[in-house]
Amino acid sequence: MGEINTFMPTDGFNPESSYTDRLPLLSQAEKVSLLSGVSFTSTAGVKRLGIPSLKVSDSINGVRGSQSHLEDTGTACFPSSTCLASTWNTSLMREFGKEVAFQAKAKSVQIVLGPNINLHRDPRAGRNFEAFSEDPLLTGHLAAAIVNGIQSQGVGACVKHFIANESETVRRRYNVDESGDNRTMREIYLRTFQHLLRNANPVGIMTAYNALDGHFCSQTPLIKDLLRKDWNYDGCIMSDWYGTKSTTEALESGLDLEMPGPSVFRGAKLLDAIHRQEISESSVDTAVQNILKMIDRTVDSHSDKKEESIICDRTSAMALRAASEGIILLKNDQKTLPLKMVEHPKIALVGAAATNPSITGGGSACAKPQYIHTPLQCFQEACESPEQVSFAYGVNPHHAIPLMPVEMMRTRDNLPGVDVDYYLDGTDKPVYSEKSEQPLVVMLGRVKPNLTQNGFYFVIETTITVNTSGNHKLAVQATGDFTLSVDDIEIISKPAPVMTVEDFLFEPKKLETVVEFQMEAQRPYRISLRTHSRDIASAHGEISPHSAKLCFEEECNDRVAIAEAVKIAAHSDVSVIIAGRTHEHESEGFDLKTLKLPESQVRMIKAVSSVSKRTVLVLHCGNPIDVSDFVDNVDAVIAAHFPGQEGAQAIVDIISGKTNPSGRLATTWPMRLDEASVPSFGNFPAQDIGDGPTIRYREGLQMGYRSSKTSSSVRWPFGHGLSYSSFGYDNLEVIAHEAIESKTFNETPKMNVTIAVNVQNIGDVAGYEVVQVYTNPPVDSMIWRPRSELISFTKVWLEPNETRRIGLTFSQRDISGYWDSVGKFWRSLNGNYQITVGSCVTCLHIDDSGTWNGL
Repeated sequence: MGEINTFMPTDGFNPESSYTDRLPLLSQAEKVSLLSGVSFTSTAGVKRLGIPSLKVSDSINGVRGSQSHLEDTGTACFPSSTCLASTWNTSLMREFGKEVAFQAKAKSVQIVLGPNINLHRDPRAGRNFEAFSEDPLLTGHLAAAIVNGIQSQGVGACVKHFIANESETVRRRYNVDESGDNRTMREIYLRTFQHLLRNANPVGIMTAYNALDGHFCSQTPLIKDLLRKDWNYDGCIMSDWYGTKSTTEALESGLDLEMPGPSVFRGAKLLDAIHRQEISESSVDTAVQNILKMIDRTVDSHSDKKEESIICDRTSAMALRAASEGIILLKNDQKTLPLKMVEHPKIALVGAAATNPSITGGGSACAKPQYIHTPLQCFQEACESPEQVSFAYGVNPHHAIPLMPVEMMRTRDNLPGVDVDYYLDGTDKPVYSEKSEQPLVVMLGRVKPNLTQNGFYFVIETTITVNTSGNHKLAVQATGDFTLSVDDIEIISKPAPVMTVEDFLFEPKKLETVVEFQMEAQRPYRISLRTHSRDIASAHGEISPHSAKLCFEEECNDRVAIAEAVKIAAHSDVSVIIAGRTHEHESEGFDLKTLKLPESQVRMIKAVSSVSKRTVLVLHCGNPIDVSDFVDNVDAVIAAHFPGQEGAQAIVDIISGKTNPSGRLATTWPMRLDEASVPSFGNFPAQDIGDGPTIRYREGLQMGYRSSKTSSSVRWPFGHGLSYSSFGYDNLEVIAHEAIESKTFNETPKMNVTIAVNVQNIGDVAGYEVVQVYTNPPVDSMIWRPRSELISFTKVWLEPNETRRIGLTFSQRDISGYWDSVGKFWRSLNGNYQITVGSCVTCLHIDDSGTWNGL
C-alpha cells in the first residue's frame, strides 16, 4: 500500500500542525498504510494530509541511500564499529554521528539504520565487525553518543537488533532458550539497550529475526513490558527486513512498523483483521502515533534532492581520526615501532591488501568507498623516496572469485566495461539496453525498464584481454539458469540454483560456478553471459532477486608468490605484512568456522618473518584472530579492523610515528578457539535439539572478560592496547552522593559514586590514555559476580610529563546492582567493593582509598 489519496473532509487540518496531531484525520485505510513500508528503503506517506514518506538506509559505517550493498556506487566509508568501539571516545563518537547525519542528508535519508548494539558473545559471529564490544556499558555509551550526534542534525537513528541476535547461522529460525527475566539477559544483553536508552532517545528500535524464550522478537512481550512500561521508551519499533511473523500478534505485541514494503502481513490482511474485530483500533492508533512521532522528529531532514555522495574534507578528516584512534597496537617488542623514517628504512611491503585494502566487512553494513588510499601509496608518500618501498602481492586472499577487472574489458563501442541487453521471453529484440563499467546486474525488488517481474532474460557481453598467458579462472554468480560462452563456444551452463535471498545478498560463494580456461596474453576473447530471470518464489514473502556477476581470477601460485615476498624481505630493513580477513570472510548472513587465518597466509607470514630483520604484522579483521601459529615470529602486531576509506593513511601514520596509537580492545582476544578460551564454545551457533534450531547462553554472565577462566586462556585482554608513551596513576579517591531521579526509567533515586584519580604521561611522546574504571565485588559474596566489571571510562590527551586529575561519576547499580530473577527486580548486593583504575582489565591500579561500601 502506498500513498492514500481517498478524499476525506479536512476541516481543522492545519498544514503547520505536527504529524502526530493529524492522527484523528486519517481514515482506517490510511492508518493501515502507514504501518508497513512501500519499498525496500521507504515508509509510506499520506499525500492528502501532507504526511511524507521516510527514506531509511544502512548504516553508520556508510550511508548508501536507496542502493543495496551490491549496487552501491560510492559513499563515505567510515571504519567498522569494532574500530569505532576501540576508540573508547564518546566525544569523538558524537562528532562522528554528526558526519553520518551529513552523509544521510546528502542521500536524502531521514532514518539511519544503526548503530548495531548486539554484543560480541562469540568470536565467530559473522556480524561482530558491525557491532561494538563484548561489554554492555562500553557499547551502550559509545552507541548513545553516535545516536545523539546523528539526531542533533535532525536525522533519526534506529538502533538494532532487539534482542539476543548474536549469531548469523539460521538467524531467522533459531530460538534463544533464555528468559528475558534471568540474570544473563538482564545484566548483559538487555543491559546494553538500557545503557543506551539512559543516554539517548533513538527515533527507532529494530527487532531481531530470532526468537527469545519461544517468542519471535518482532512480537516479544518485552516490547510492551520492558521497553514501553519499565523503560518508558516512546519511539518507533520496526521489524528487521522481512522479520515480521504475523498480522495480529505482532501488532498487539507492540511492533509499529513492518519493513520493507510491499507489506507481507499487513495491508489488506490487517484491514481484514480489523473488520473481523481480531485487533483493536487502539492498537492500530498507538502504532500509527509512534510512526507519526518518528516523522515529526525527523522533519528537518526531509528532502527531495537527488542522492549524492559528497566528498567533504571534514568528513574525510573524521574518517581518518576515527580510524587513527581505533587502530590498536597489540604487540611491540624492542620498540620496533614507530619506524624511524628519518633513517630512510628500506621497507618490504607484503600482502594483497597493500594495493586492494580491506576496508569494510560484508553485508548490509558494507559500503563502497568514495575513494581509496592504498597502503603502498601511503608508504611511498611517507618515505623520502618511493624506491625505499618494495612490494610483493603475496598469496591469494580471495574466498570467492572477484569481479572481472574493468581495465581488461571493452564494450562493443570499445569503452571500458560491458554491454547488457534485456529481453522478454520468446523475443530476440532487446526491450532495454545499457552499458556498465561493472560486469554485473542486480535487480532486487525492482526490475529494469520494460521488464515484468519474471519471464525475461538478459545478456552481458564484453571483450576481454588478459595480460599474461595461463590457465585463468572464469566464474559466474547467477540467481537464474545461465550459459557462459567464449567466442560463441559454450563453456558453462547451469540451472537456477537452490538458494535463499540471504545466500544472494551475503554468501555469493554459494552461487559461484568456476571453470579454468587457457588464455593467451594480449589476445581478445569475446565473453557472453546469458541469464534467465529467477521464476521461483522466495521465502518469508521476499521478492525474488535477479542477478548475475561475471568474475575472473588470473592463474596464481602461492608457492611462487611467497618466494617473491621472501626475496624482497631479505633485502629490507623491515617487513610490513598486511594480512587478515576481508568482507568475504566476515559478513552478515553467516558465522566463521575458525579463528585461524587461511594456511597460505600463515605460511607467508612465517616465511617472510624468518628472513626479516624486523617484522610488523597488520591484521584486518572484525573478530579476533588466533595468532598462535605466528605471533612469536613477528616483532609488532597491529589490529587495523576494517578501517574505512582513510584506513590506509591511518595505518601508515601509526607505523611511521606520525600518530601515537591509542586504540584499546573492546573485546577479549582468546588464545585459541576451544572451551577454555571461549566461554560460548560448545553453545554456538544454534543446534537442532528436536524443537528446531536453539541457542543456550550456558556461559551465563561469564562471557568475555567476565569469565572466571584463568588468564592463560587470553591472548590479549579486554581494554588492552599499547602506546608510544607510558602512563601512571595515583591518589585514587572515592566519594558517594545522592543521585538525581531518572526521568526515562521508572526508578527510585539511587546513590551515585564519583572517583578522582591523577593520570600522568610519564613518557616523552604526547598521546591519549584510556582511563578504565572497574569494580571488584565483595570477596565473601553469596551471589556470583565477575571478578572485574567495567563501570566507567574516559579518554584523555596528555603531553609528556603532564598530569591531570580525572573525575568520573557512575551509579550505585553499576557497582552493586544485580538482577533478582525470582523477584524480577534489581537489588543491591551489600558489601565492600574495591574500585580499580587502569589501562586494561588486567592492568589495574589499586589504592587503599579505592573502596566503596554498597549498603
